[in-house]
Amino acid sequence: MANAAHLGYLKDVDKWNTWREGNRDVIPDLSGADLTNADLRMANLNSALLKKASLVMANLQGADLRDADLSGANFVGARLIGVDLEGANLEGADLRTAEDLTIEQLAETKGDAATVLPETAKRPDSWLS
Repeated sequence: MANAAHLGYLKDVDKWNTWREGNRDVIPDLSGADLTNADLRMANLNSALLKKASLVMANLQGADLRDADLSGANFVGARLIGVDLEGANLEGADLRTAEDLTIEQLAETKGDAATVLPETAKRPDSWLS
């Protein structure tokens, strides 16, 4: 379950990023959060716990999701242009209608057979090992 204080900071991305800068040792817990339609452009979500979060129609343009746990997250209609997904865990995530998702982004992530990809996306070879 998401930490209520962390969710409160995230309502304003500038406030969130300032909080993250001053609390580098804190791993934000946004597990199961309903972030439907959220404007998270340029948000520092590095290493955040976003397990089973709803990111439906969220704008994540330019967000930092490196090493984030996005397992089971719902990205239906989410905008992912310029998102850094290096090391992110996408196991079981639903990306079937995520916008602007690239093969290069996927290649840097961890995924599994339960990860739902857009019809045009190829499952990265690194996921198979």
